[in-house]
Amino acid sequence: MLTTRYLLREILTNFLAVVFLTLFLLYITRMANFGPDLFALQATARDFALFSLDLTVFLLPFALPLAALLGVLLAFMRLAHDQELLAFSALGVSPWRLYRPVAWFALGIFILTLILNIFLLPRAKRGMRDLLYFLSARRIERGLPERTPVDWFPGLVFYAERVRKKFRFREVYILDETRPGKRGFLYARKGELLLRDREAELILKQGEGHYFSRDFREAENFYFGEYRYRLPLNLAGERELKRGEMGLSALLARARDRRLPPHKRRKYLTEFYQRFFYPLSALVLPFLGLPLGARLKSSGRGLALAAGLGLYLCYYLLFSLGTGFSESGYLPSPVALGLPSILMGAVAVLAGWDFLRREGR
Repeated sequence: MLTTRYLLREILTNFLAVVFLTLFLLYITRMANFGPDLFALQATARDFALFSLDLTVFLLPFALPLAALLGVLLAFMRLAHDQELLAFSALGVSPWRLYRPVAWFALGIFILTLILNIFLLPRAKRGMRDLLYFLSARRIERGLPERTPVDWFPGLVFYAERVRKKFRFREVYILDETRPGKRGFLYARKGELLLRDREAELILKQGEGHYFSRDFREAENFYFGEYRYRLPLNLAGERELKRGEMGLSALLARARDRRLPPHKRRKYLTEFYQRFFYPLSALVLPFLGLPLGARLKSSGRGLALAAGLGLYLCYYLLFSLGTGFSESGYLPSPVALGLPSILMGAVAVLAGWDFLRREGR
């Protein structure tokens, strides 16, 4: 019992250090993509905090299996380097007993990753998307800014010299890329933006438009008394959930919906099984850390970290291939998504057998 507690403490110390470092690096990488959008949408400190919380929950299922593998690997690497594994052997501690804390640790991380994948990850994805949508809607409801280019709608950038009552403006310039194969520029002396639940209507008055083909061989010039755009908008907040944002029951319902084409049904079914099979990485990979750490006892932490990262990327690549086979219908989803864990588990068994053989037990 004392040996198990001692090894668990050693594993957890390394695990926590790695998981915090991994989360920090992943967070910085993802915020490099989301940060400019949040600043552009005038997010407050509270908005950043809420988004960061959801982003951390989103990243945890990716960080936990890697940190579990490296936590075990670094722990047993230090124990082997400091001759503590040899001391355990001299005290009559069977190498089999060294696997006991690894098994308890792997089981705990597996359960945590499973809970995150099934219950919290979809909510985190919805939370991030809802916040971005809310910020976009809030920015629109504040009204048009004067003398500031805005790109609220896909394919349109417009600039108003003067704005009255939020959505009435004068001297407006618009860059239009909504027409297939054409790009245009419009000017209007005045106009108005009308917002509804599901669409916005942009009304321009007393102006002119100039459109050109992509190769500039064709041109279209016109003058207008009134020109209208109808643009999709949904300020009511109703939107269709993406696969990653759905719960298990919703995914199964879509997977069984005969009105959808087979390739779409397979994607929903694949997402359903991914929630259960990906957490197996946190159960399998730590068992590779023990024999690998004992073998790399004098190789340095850099090589150990590289080896652990390589094993995790190998598993992730196999899981991505399994996802592709499942979505394309080449293999049933449970088989395609279960194979990576079976293969890496077989490698862990072989490495463990070699470790036990070398320890002479």
